[in-house]
Amino acid sequence: MTPEKFRSNLIALRDCLTNDQASTRDTLKHESARLTARAPINMAEQASDSQELDMMVSRLNASSEALAEIDEALDRIDAGQFNVCEECKGEIGERRLTIQPWAKFCVKCQRKLEEDDA
Repeated sequence: MTPEKFRSNLIALRDCLTNDQASTRDTLKHESARLTARAPINMAEQASDSQELDMMVSRLNASSEALAEIDEALDRIDAGQFNVCEECKGEIGERRLTIQPWAKFCVKCQRKLEEDDA
């Protein structure tokens, strides 16, 4: 797959995540207002409402991180470094980039980093 095809896939993914974020923000705003307008009936309901809001915030955080990764991948395409591993400077395989187009590391280096973190 060409870098331009990866670019178009990344842009489509970025657009999808951006739309999802907007929708989640709207829902979060609506739910926060709804919960503020009424008092919870019991502690279990309050905990459930709080957990639901926490999950929405976590979803926003995760999508923000993914958007940053996508933007970095687009920058690497512009710099001609899209399929170059940041660790060993070897090639990141097309199969890996097809699965995770924002990958910064080849499979071997990614495994090593994960083992070092464990």
